[in-house]
Amino acid sequence: MISELYLFWAISVLLSACFIFYGMDLRRKKDSRNLSPVVLQVLMRSCSLGLILGYVVMAMNVTSVGFPEWLGLALLLFGVTFVAMAKRALGRAHTFTGQCLARPSLVTNGVYSVTRNPLYVGVFHCELGATVVAIHQLPLQFPQFANYIFLLLTPVLLFVVGFNLVMARKEEKYLESYFGDEYRAYRKRVPFLVPSARIFLRGMQ
Repeated sequence: MISELYLFWAISVLLSACFIFYGMDLRRKKDSRNLSPVVLQVLMRSCSLGLILGYVVMAMNVTSVGFPEWLGLALLLFGVTFVAMAKRALGRAHTFTGQCLARPSLVTNGVYSVTRNPLYVGVFHCELGATVVAIHQLPLQFPQFANYIFLLLTPVLLFVVGFNLVMARKEEKYLESYFGDEYRAYRKRVPFLVPSARIFLRGMQ
């Protein structure tokens, strides 16, 4: 139905805008330092923005909406919500991936009480949601070139996911060296990425 198509378009654009606003804060903080080479940070930003733009273009060319599109959108909604909650909890302590503050704050409240890396959890769900939509839509929109597009996008997506995982580990080591036992106690009670149902329900209360 046309109304469902318009709704899909609107939600896709809105979620993409929210992700850019909450998850792509490219401003460098005055007291920040690099956890990765600047060239990799620039490449990461370029890949991330390219993937977001690619998703928006693909979503706006969708002509029929089915289960894969709504499933992808649901994953995107969950992911963007997690990113927004994490950014809200971090406040001024937020930096773009690949950077850290010289004087960081240890945030353990809100969504950080259920997972130590909610930003990355949210980003992973966004990537998964966009991938679900792409797997169904690209062969429909570009039947002759879909395989080539997948070959192009796969290494980009793997780089983005891998970069985030490596940075999550580096951030942990940095926070442990800065906060010592306080961070180790936090790490002991809160999982790295995926929370258990008990922890999730307790943290959301």
